[in-house]
Amino acid sequence: FFNRTMTHTPPGCVRKSVKEGILLKQTSSFQRWKRRYFKLRGRTLYYAKDSKSLIFDEVDLSDASVAETSTKNINNSFTVITPFRKLMLCAESRKEMEDWIGALKSVQKWETYEASLFNMEHFSGMHNWYACSHARPTFCNVCREALSGVTSHGLSCEVCKFKAHKRCAVRSTNTCKWTTLASIGNDIMEDDEGVSMPHQWLEGNLPVSAKCVVCDKNCGSVRRLQDWRCLWCKAIVHSSCKEQMGKACPLGQCRVSIIPPTTLNSIDSDGFWKATSPSCTSPLLVLCNSKSGDNQGVKFLRKFKQLLNPAQVFDLMNGGPQLGLRVFQKFATFRILVCGGDGSVGWVLSELDKLNLHKQCQLGVLPLGTGNDLARVLGWGGLCDDDAQLLQILEKLERATTKMLDRWSVMTYELPTKHYPMYADSVASHLTKILDSDKHMDVISSAKYCLSLPQCALLNEKLDSLVKALSEEADAQVVPAGSVPPQDGDQERGTDTTGGEPRPPYRLGLRSIHLQKNKRKYRLLISAQYNSRIDIREYLCSLCCVYLYSQCSEKCVMNNYFGIGLDAKISLEFNNKRDEHPKKCSSRTKNKLWYGVMGTKELVHKTYKNLEQRVLLECDGVPMCLPSLQGLAVLNIPSYAGGINFWGGTKEDNNFGAPSFDDKKLEVVAVFGSMQMAVSRVINIQHHRIAQCRQVKITILGEEGVPVQVDGEAWIQPPGIVKITHKNRAQMLTRDRNFERTLTSWEDKRKIDTYRSSRPRLNSQQSMEYLTEEECAQVQQLGMVADTLITRYSMKYFMKNILPKQACKLRTNSGSTL
Repeated sequence: FFNRTMTHTPPGCVRKSVKEGILLKQTSSFQRWKRRYFKLRGRTLYYAKDSKSLIFDEVDLSDASVAETSTKNINNSFTVITPFRKLMLCAESRKEMEDWIGALKSVQKWETYEASLFNMEHFSGMHNWYACSHARPTFCNVCREALSGVTSHGLSCEVCKFKAHKRCAVRSTNTCKWTTLASIGNDIMEDDEGVSMPHQWLEGNLPVSAKCVVCDKNCGSVRRLQDWRCLWCKAIVHSSCKEQMGKACPLGQCRVSIIPPTTLNSIDSDGFWKATSPSCTSPLLVLCNSKSGDNQGVKFLRKFKQLLNPAQVFDLMNGGPQLGLRVFQKFATFRILVCGGDGSVGWVLSELDKLNLHKQCQLGVLPLGTGNDLARVLGWGGLCDDDAQLLQILEKLERATTKMLDRWSVMTYELPTKHYPMYADSVASHLTKILDSDKHMDVISSAKYCLSLPQCALLNEKLDSLVKALSEEADAQVVPAGSVPPQDGDQERGTDTTGGEPRPPYRLGLRSIHLQKNKRKYRLLISAQYNSRIDIREYLCSLCCVYLYSQCSEKCVMNNYFGIGLDAKISLEFNNKRDEHPKKCSSRTKNKLWYGVMGTKELVHKTYKNLEQRVLLECDGVPMCLPSLQGLAVLNIPSYAGGINFWGGTKEDNNFGAPSFDDKKLEVVAVFGSMQMAVSRVINIQHHRIAQCRQVKITILGEEGVPVQVDGEAWIQPPGIVKITHKNRAQMLTRDRNFERTLTSWEDKRKIDTYRSSRPRLNSQQSMEYLTEEECAQVQQLGMVADTLITRYSMKYFMKNILPKQACKLRTNSGSTL
């Protein structure tokens, strides 16, 4: 396929595929979509029916432009525009669409496109086109003619709002919003203090009722392209007033959060940009999940690029959080804003663990997901779907306080699934091998066998008795002075070469010493019922379990909550549903509806009724007696499953302390059924509290696994051990509404005081000096009229009210008439 000679391959270009794969192509007949196989070589895009077909058609990309054309009905679509034709394509995912757009843009500059981790498109200076319609008169910034506003024939840059016809897009200059010092070019400003940031002006297409910051008069026009606006400080000026503006840009309201292009002026040895200017004390890194919020995260991406430096805004679905963190890790302190759900926040926190950046960054959340439990607790609300409020959100982030969020390691160990018959001879042989064998693998395999027995339980109270018994047997092995030390063969048979009574094996004493040194390290599970009779086999079996239990590995990290049983089964079914039918779970409303349907099914089936018989619970090493339940919830934050306070309160009582996400404690609550969970969304009730502890250990019994979920991500956990221990703490930006109100009232009072102090206070003589003769005559005339009016009103008031009262008093006193 595609083996014929390419007519458009330039000299020196390697003939290899830059990118290839399946895309949907819109046909001219009834705008239907058909699958086609595309291959990009050099500056030519080939496509055919499939990878094995003959060549079908080709598109010359010499003078082409690429624009995103995703709509509400058709996501992940883009258009390739050439002077001769237009090709509308659609990818399966947004990441694949962005990969194709990046590849098509790269070949226009004869660059070799590589799917590297670092997305250099942030620093390319190229426009990011998308097709859009316009409700008011809009003009092309290239040819200055009007754009059609009925259909999406015009293109707009998602960053700088540069407008262009589709035919004019290929002739536009790549002067999008600056990202680095090199992108500023000749406009750079240098003085004795160093390099400063100039204004970046864009002509025309101003918003309605725009006013000039110099003369405070209306700007813009609906008849032609005129006047200017700065892409950074958002200042709007007339063409005639532009020279009166200062050359240095103050960066506007978001200056605290913006990384100026002058800061990114060099590349580190690892290929990432580094900041060499100390002007940014706490810049903001924006990590947005474009799939969150009914796939509306794209508009938040565009808005943040307009408000900030595009180099500090990244899409989590296009390379993950590592790209942005690698750029920002050079800063001594910085802030992160995660736009997405709880899963996106957990993803970013995990990357912070890998790069060890928790001490130098604080993380805030903009809720776009379905549950958003962490955002609710931090004070950012349960949902944000209005991108027009982003400027206010950035201001609130600057005023946010910092609190520490406890993070927990979920450790798991899976028991062997195969169970062997319990024969006394077989058990004895394996226990003997554990005691006598020097081969590590033999000890492990025998330990696994003992661990697989249904009666095997890790007995904490019996460990000291075991150590004591083994120590006594080891002491009995002391060889009298002058006797011959036992040989290896005698040791294996456990006999005394001097002819005395048989002694325990020598290795038994060594292992008792090892146990004595490490008995504080070991912590053993306690079964619900066990035989109190001391049995050496039971001891050794417990010891084997202790050794294997130390092999637990970290499964994941918990930030919000852990669930086992009913709620985990509902989460698992929903995740499977979303993977099989993504379109059925494409909005918050649909997601909540599916959760309701699956919860209603459990009202009838009660799949995990009597879960207390299948799991054992320990809190801080203490076994807990469980009631009849269908699930357990281990809470780190007081918000569960979309806003439910499953603990049932936020205050301290006689038995438990006040729950908090920074006290290194977990709250364990019983889940009795889906009806309980549904009622909790309407009524704030106190649920069955089990414990408040620093460590949770759950043992899953039997031969079948049980569903578990961590922060909404669910899986089937096989029989074994699940242990939750404290991992570390993360700095989270928390919105304090009381502090915001206090600060706002203080600022308002300061403005009033400033206005009063700045207002001139003049006496009457000084005031007259500042007036003209005509104004002075008018003031004097106004005074005379006011004096006459006051006199007449006073006399009228006296005759009507005061005089009759005085006459009445005179008649009363003298008894005569006036």
